[in-house]
Amino acid sequence: MKPSIFLNDMLTKGAILGGVMLVSSIAETAMFCYGGSLTWITVASVEILVAMAVYCYLVYRFTKGYANLVIAERKDMPYFSYGSGLSYAISISMLAGVIVALGGFMFRHYIIGYEEYIASYVQTLKNSLSQTEIPASMIGTYDQMFKAIESQDEPSLISSILSSVWSYLLSGTIVGLIVAAKTKREPKIFENQENKDEQ
Repeated sequence: MKPSIFLNDMLTKGAILGGVMLVSSIAETAMFCYGGSLTWITVASVEILVAMAVYCYLVYRFTKGYANLVIAERKDMPYFSYGSGLSYAISISMLAGVIVALGGFMFRHYIIGYEEYIASYVQTLKNSLSQTEIPASMIGTYDQMFKAIESQDEPSLISSILSSVWSYLLSGTIVGLIVAAKTKREPKIFENQENKDEQ
């Protein structure tokens, strides 16, 4: 199998996966920052669940497509190993993580503005908490949490990328373990030998 098959397909499908997940991430950020209510937080939570389902489906579909390419390339003994499926799923996930981190960083820092992003995020949390009954003993804890969020240093681009890649590495590994089992194809050694003998 040519190495370019893996690289070309991984880059293409990883970019598509990253683009889809970036749109989802931006939508979630916008709902938290501009929604400002418990209703929008609920909508964002549903969107996160939908995005997770779409992510799993795309990883499976892309891995299966890559498996078909590999099997077609190995004409004499077509097979697709479990390890190949797992490494492919992890690779496109990590590339997606880079794209999500880059796009999310630009959206938060240059379109919204990081200070405005933090202020809007905290205000949304306060608005949602105001719609629920909070024990008096917990008010101080929430105030400390809000102050900690507001005082945290602005993350760098590198740290944002590393954090996102690590998250998608874990997701890709978990989903990939299942997807690889579904897409693997064992080599049919005896069948191929019988075909050669008949020829």
